[in-house]
Amino acid sequence: MEKKLYSIGEISKISGLSHKALRHYDEHEVLKPDYVNPSNGYRYYSEYQILKLQNIVSLKNSGFTLEEIKRKFDEKNNRDMKNFLKQYKNKIIEMDNKILELKENKKKLQLIVDEFSYNEVDKIILKNFAIRHSYNLDEIGNSKLNISFIDIYNIIESSVNCGNAYLGKSMCLKELKETPNEKSSFLLFKEKEFLEKVDTIPMGEYITIRYRGSNRKKALEKIVEYIEENNISVLGIVYEIEIINSFLTQNKYEYITEIQIPIDKRESDKEKMMTNGKFQGTGKGYGGDLITEVTIEDNKVVNLEIISHNETKFISDPAFENIPNLIVKTNSILVPNVSGCSMSSRGIRESVKNALINAGANSEKLEIQMLEAENLEKIGNGKTKTILKPIEKFDVVIAGAGGAGLSAAIAASSKGLKVVVLEKMSSIGGNTLISMGGINIPENDTQIEKGIKDSKELYRNDIYIGGDKESSSEMLDIFVEEALPAYRWLKDYVKVSFKDELIHFGGHSVPRAAVFSGKYGIELIGKLRAKALLQGVEIRTGVTCESLLTDENNKVTGVIAKVENTTVKFMASKGVILATGGFSGNIELRKKYNPKLDERYKTTNMSGITGDGHLMSEALDAKFIQMDYIQTFPISNPETGELSHVGGSRFDGAILVNKEGNRFVEELERRDVVSEGILEQTNGIGYLVWGQEIENITNYVSKNTQEVERLEKSKLFRKCDTLEECANFFNINVKDFMKTIERYNGFVSNKKDEDFNRRGTLVSIENGPFYIQGVAPAVHHTMGGLKVNRENQVEREDGSLIDGLYAAGEIVGGLHGTNRLGGNAITEIIVFGKRAGENISK
Repeated sequence: MEKKLYSIGEISKISGLSHKALRHYDEHEVLKPDYVNPSNGYRYYSEYQILKLQNIVSLKNSGFTLEEIKRKFDEKNNRDMKNFLKQYKNKIIEMDNKILELKENKKKLQLIVDEFSYNEVDKIILKNFAIRHSYNLDEIGNSKLNISFIDIYNIIESSVNCGNAYLGKSMCLKELKETPNEKSSFLLFKEKEFLEKVDTIPMGEYITIRYRGSNRKKALEKIVEYIEENNISVLGIVYEIEIINSFLTQNKYEYITEIQIPIDKRESDKEKMMTNGKFQGTGKGYGGDLITEVTIEDNKVVNLEIISHNETKFISDPAFENIPNLIVKTNSILVPNVSGCSMSSRGIRESVKNALINAGANSEKLEIQMLEAENLEKIGNGKTKTILKPIEKFDVVIAGAGGAGLSAAIAASSKGLKVVVLEKMSSIGGNTLISMGGINIPENDTQIEKGIKDSKELYRNDIYIGGDKESSSEMLDIFVEEALPAYRWLKDYVKVSFKDELIHFGGHSVPRAAVFSGKYGIELIGKLRAKALLQGVEIRTGVTCESLLTDENNKVTGVIAKVENTTVKFMASKGVILATGGFSGNIELRKKYNPKLDERYKTTNMSGITGDGHLMSEALDAKFIQMDYIQTFPISNPETGELSHVGGSRFDGAILVNKEGNRFVEELERRDVVSEGILEQTNGIGYLVWGQEIENITNYVSKNTQEVERLEKSKLFRKCDTLEECANFFNINVKDFMKTIERYNGFVSNKKDEDFNRRGTLVSIENGPFYIQGVAPAVHHTMGGLKVNRENQVEREDGSLIDGLYAAGEIVGGLHGTNRLGGNAITEIIVFGKRAGENISK
């Protein structure tokens, strides 16, 4: 392929640097032309020079002079270059410290933003407040105030320093009744010393109402009438608090006031007595409707049962184990979410709230408790073993309870070793649990039954080509050789069940992904967990591994972890296996290696996949490779990043079109190619289209009803009677869209895609109902990671081995090259998880 060269003008557009700056670099021989046109002297540069230029700019921004940069780039002495890079790393550390400081400041400001949000105006609400501070305007006096908003940020800063703080005044209820006059203009403090003068507002239950400007009289009349009609007992002082919003809207008159009237909680409790008996309520969990039944006796919840739900097993189990017990124990829905299953926790609380309302409870009070529960610190899995000893001893410690960690645990325990698996989330499974449920195996049983010819050689070539020939040959050879034995191990030893189906993931020559029974990766994780427990493996959830322990010989001997805020050392006589997954959920780490994948990108990953193992091993000078190779999954929810299982219709024949109604990529191309193709379209969104003949193949819509409901709610999915309706729903060019479908159906008849040479079996889009879905890429997989040898031992930067440290799964780099083919992640975690467990026992 001919190497593309770029002119100064083109480089200027790419880099954003001026022509003058680029010529300056050229004159100093930092930016060296690859070709000079002899006829006119025009200079042209390769992509390598552009990449080098980006590094130069980064170094300049970090304080290095151009002469210093040029000298170091030309440096032949490796030691000097290492010192230079060390100096650069120190600057990165300084930047990281500044980022942490900025994050802390951002967190403080966010508290104020949240506190000063202004909703529910002119509505009476019951609230529970903690102890607060108020700047009392009456004590300061108008002579000390200024109507300017210049000092707003000083007030915000002071508010943060002394906790939740407000501008306002205190009075008695009598004053509110007798003087419902218009208030004066909103005032702010001018001198900083007045910011110290605060009143303490006691905690308790308050009747509140918010108003704007001239609505004060109406708001006062409304709340006084409410108090009198409901015979509410008012305690002492009433507070009238200014809720600032001007620093958000840039409008100095944009503020509201909240009247807060403390009430006797005992009196309010007497108002609403619930009826004894059993009452049902419905809430919305991650998987759809969730129904509970509560039993009420003497105004208390004495029993709570889950009647029905569609939540995902393992992920939601901790919520079911904890939330109902907490609600009964506290006789309140003011209980926290369980880490890792917030939507299920929220759904249970909502269903109980509705059941309590049916029993006669105060609906407004319950709504406030629902909101307050979201601010409580999340809890871990209550089933986690409580550890009293500061030191726990095992033969093998495994960090991460996904597919790789559990496979390693089974393999190591089968050799007679005492094994513990530590998982920071409240549930096991990791990304394996939410995978599409396919594992690539050449010559698997289903392929043979369906007469599909495959081989290890063909499989290896697909991976090698799919990763742009940058896969580690050693790892790739092990991978393809061990794939079929690992499949046999799953079926015969672990007793994993498979469907009579195959998935043809993008980039593969033939369909070769065997499909687990049931939904997603639940069958796989369930059977791995059962086998591990049967062999005596201990699985601890809610345990956060923070660092690796080493002895005087630098051998890894365990991990330091936090369990329920207690530090525990998990000692490992044989060593530690890291199976913590990738770092797709760690935005800072992502940006470090690929600055383009910033906060704008959502991730398909579980919330716990944040590169913990990478950070722990980095402290031991572990070697990392190919860290900039980060993959996006093309068919994801544009709003949340959720990997779309409904979008699996792409593998059965669905096509992708853009806003203009045209196809733009081969749908079964590599994930990175399809992702880039979508991002290049209008609004960075593609539209997946299929008909009933495709839906009938594997029924992705009917199998994933909960996801369909979420997509429909966000207006990202539509089931239509006609193709024109599909196009109109997303404002796609109808005329060109219909031409595209007609042309594609012609390709199906001729069994040849003349536009993109789509592989696999072509299926027509002719029979309704029709389906259309809006999709966009989300960060999905990190191909780079730790460098390991063939025994899965982790290497150092200098090539030596870190004694006692092993790794398996997505934390390891080198297997996939630039791009991972779909279905290979599950094969990888089984093959290398099993090998890591076997090798650590030697």
